[in-house]
Amino acid sequence: MELSRFEAAVDEISLDVFTSFEDAREDWETLFANAPASAYQSFGFARDWFETFGRARGLTPMIVVARHDAGARPLALVGLATSRLGPLRIAQFLGGKESNFNLGLFTADARLDAASIRALLRRAARAAGVDLYRLGNQPQIFEGVANPLALPGAAPSPSFAYGTTLPAAASELDARFSSDARKKLRKKQARLEKMGVLVFEHCATGARGREILEVLLAQKAERLQDASFDSGAMRNFVLGLCGGALETHALTLDGRIIATYAGFAHRGRFSAMINSFDGEEEIARSSPGDLLLHSLLRDLIARGVERFDLGVGEARYKNAVCDETIALVDVVVPATPLGALAAPLLAALTRAKRAVKQNPRLFASLTRLRRLAR
Repeated sequence: MELSRFEAAVDEISLDVFTSFEDAREDWETLFANAPASAYQSFGFARDWFETFGRARGLTPMIVVARHDAGARPLALVGLATSRLGPLRIAQFLGGKESNFNLGLFTADARLDAASIRALLRRAARAAGVDLYRLGNQPQIFEGVANPLALPGAAPSPSFAYGTTLPAAASELDARFSSDARKKLRKKQARLEKMGVLVFEHCATGARGREILEVLLAQKAERLQDASFDSGAMRNFVLGLCGGALETHALTLDGRIIATYAGFAHRGRFSAMINSFDGEEEIARSSPGDLLLHSLLRDLIARGVERFDLGVGEARYKNAVCDETIALVDVVVPATPLGALAAPLLAALTRAKRAVKQNPRLFASLTRLRRLAR
């Protein structure tokens, strides 16, 4: 029987499924340099995340590269890792909850429709022994380009992400906030200045960058009562990125670091990944994190950065500076009969998580229970 045009087009695409980051590195960096992507899709971020989190969790890399012909330049790359859930082998994006935006890397001329992508994912699944793809926290559109992996039938992710377009001048930024909000910030800064000398530090590097991150981790561990920031994968991951793409920013009071921000700059966008503040009551009541955030925005504007985001998860401070709520979607793609049986259950779990996270009372109760369980 003659192949349909769709079947023939998909059949002409060659797939490589790598389990080694280095084997995929050249293709990855070629695509990342040009494809619509966030810093979370960089080779370095994905590799470092796997080495600190993924390997300890027993994950296996599954890096899928599509080409028109074997050996040709890459058309698309999807960085995944596989794991077991009972009898199921599931493929998910590299980066885990530390990645705020999940995307594949696609060239402008890839021209793969939803049916083609599903067919290619099934082919890759056969090669890797995968039953099901669970592709979460995907923007439907990124940098003005439709996300090919946000397939029809996608469900809303449990949380939103938050971002904003930065103005050309700091004076325009100030105009976005009410006179009352600006007055409160000035009052809080004045209160801290009575306690000592305030200094905003931006883009700290080398030993100073590491020192700021050490304080950030200690502050997070104390405030959240979470030992993972003191030792283990989270600490190794954050400090490992210090010498690479992770920028560090701080507010000091007489030399004491009282607030921090760390994030990534990539192609005119700054993505804040992690932040902290000093929990001492007299300091915390003056919102040093908010003061540093506003200074960071002014620094980004001076550097010509056009977009800013605060990642996934609802929080008051995000709404205060971001005017864009970025809807994210989760996609479940079964690849075997077993995967097809499990898909509705995983989709129901996503809906349940969203129901809890979008209900302030339920989410607050869950947060309290988690802290009590530590």
